[in-house]
Amino acid sequence: MHTRGEPEGPSLVLFYIMNAQMFQNRKKDPDEIFPETLKNRFLAAIFQKDHQAAGKVYHAIVDQALLTQPPLSENSEKLLRQIQTAFRRFRPFLVPEKNRLSDLYTDLNRLLAGIAGSAGKSVCHVKFADWETRMDLLPWQMDKVCETAITVQLTSGCSNFCRRCNEWALPGIRAHFSYAAARQILHLLVEQNNTDAALYGASDPLDWEDGTHTLADLLMPFCFSTGFSLLTKIPRTRGRVLKKLVHHGISLSVSVTAANRDRITALETRAGIHLQKQHDSDDLLIAAGLDEDFTTVKSSITDAYGTEITPEGVFIIIPTFTSALHPMGHKKIPVTRNTRFFPVKRIGRQALLVDYFKPLEVVGEKNRSFHLSALLDIQVETLLLDNGSMDLSPPGMRNLKEYFTIFDETARLRRKQMTRSVIRGLKKHFFSDGRYRDLDPAKKRQYRHKIAVHRDFCKKKTVNASRISAAAFFLRSVRDYLAANEDKTAIIAHLITPEADRLEQCYGRIARASNPEQQFSSDFCDFFEMFRFYATALVFGRHKQAADRFIRANPAIYDPVAERFMPSR
Repeated sequence: MHTRGEPEGPSLVLFYIMNAQMFQNRKKDPDEIFPETLKNRFLAAIFQKDHQAAGKVYHAIVDQALLTQPPLSENSEKLLRQIQTAFRRFRPFLVPEKNRLSDLYTDLNRLLAGIAGSAGKSVCHVKFADWETRMDLLPWQMDKVCETAITVQLTSGCSNFCRRCNEWALPGIRAHFSYAAARQILHLLVEQNNTDAALYGASDPLDWEDGTHTLADLLMPFCFSTGFSLLTKIPRTRGRVLKKLVHHGISLSVSVTAANRDRITALETRAGIHLQKQHDSDDLLIAAGLDEDFTTVKSSITDAYGTEITPEGVFIIIPTFTSALHPMGHKKIPVTRNTRFFPVKRIGRQALLVDYFKPLEVVGEKNRSFHLSALLDIQVETLLLDNGSMDLSPPGMRNLKEYFTIFDETARLRRKQMTRSVIRGLKKHFFSDGRYRDLDPAKKRQYRHKIAVHRDFCKKKTVNASRISAAAFFLRSVRDYLAANEDKTAIIAHLITPEADRLEQCYGRIARASNPEQQFSSDFCDFFEMFRFYATALVFGRHKQAADRFIRANPAIYDPVAERFMPSR
């Protein structure tokens, strides 16, 4: 290992304080504090063109990694690999610190290479009792984890280690669930009527094994009662397991690239089988993973809301755009005993229908279903990065620009014309096989409320009030987020600078001559453009007083029954 000099003067004190704080925080929640916060601080310093601050943060990151007792958590190692990728991407900018940082980069690369090199030599099998003890969840929490699981990652690490892996899978297999543990987890999912979870993640499902047990042995008892999904690249030593899965009718898909297409074709010919294929092109359709350039925003990679089960823990999964903030295209929130709610599981078409910019529908203790009163930080980040481009929104998913069209006069008149058909639809939903008088009192109230809400939203005064409330709710969310997330704000500012500059040039003079409420109330205003103007301006500290006055004058909430924003008074 290279010998490095310590920082001098005030920076020496800062260096030791940062390391002490990191060690203290690591005991609390290693995946929350180490090293994602420092990854963002590193990128923020680079984007702010502060090479000295970037060097200090990188120094702290490497020292923390080298001093941490192995093994690193899966998420921590992924983040360190993202940091190394960012270092290579911005190496020219770090030239003033080149010699010292090059030694640090080499040290961290050696550490990661050593971890990867030892992978597979001592693969552990995680027992269910040990996993359950480490999770330390309450019974209702474990039930909700199994009810909302969208992914069960049977293995940590991957034998394929694809260069463009969207999940940044770790090279080499590190751990498996034991056969008994994997079987028990799948039984728990079935008990919660969760039969369509994906049995992969940052791993290849065919890598899983325990002694003589293979994935086929694990899944055969479930194959006629579940629809667990598999996506594999077929590791080279797993052809026999694949044939056994196909023979027993276990549904799976093969991820195809130029690297494995010929091998898969040969396997199909030899075994006399046909495999369902995805990504059947020279490269994966979504460029992410190690191709992430950290300077652009791409569409979401993840298309589901729920939880993920891995040998190391349980995480809530929230989709997001793929960017420097979240290179995997989603946010993983560790589930602990302090977790009070879980997002309602949404996959496929259901997930596309979730409006990311509305408070999430969640489920808590005693099966209580409710909507959050505010946006999660991850939702605000997506809100700030959503410039209205259709390239960022997968087909079928509504973005904020599309949502804002409900406030247009054309849309209001159209709703008014459709009142009769709306009522017919509500009748079919509430009492298709009966009559109104047969409904229980709660259902009657819901039915009447739905009709009243629709009719009310056909009134111009109501539409304008809702439009103002939506703008105020979103701007308050943005303002509060920016006040608590300095490093992330710097990253977002870098990603949206061209758009923010254009909007300031177009609307800055108008904003100084009037107030936000006048602008948002005008039928001649491009509502989405004006909202983007104020949201991006807040990122750069512009027009803050006008936005604050507007937010204070228009307290707003989201009404999940009416499915719209409205005044809170």
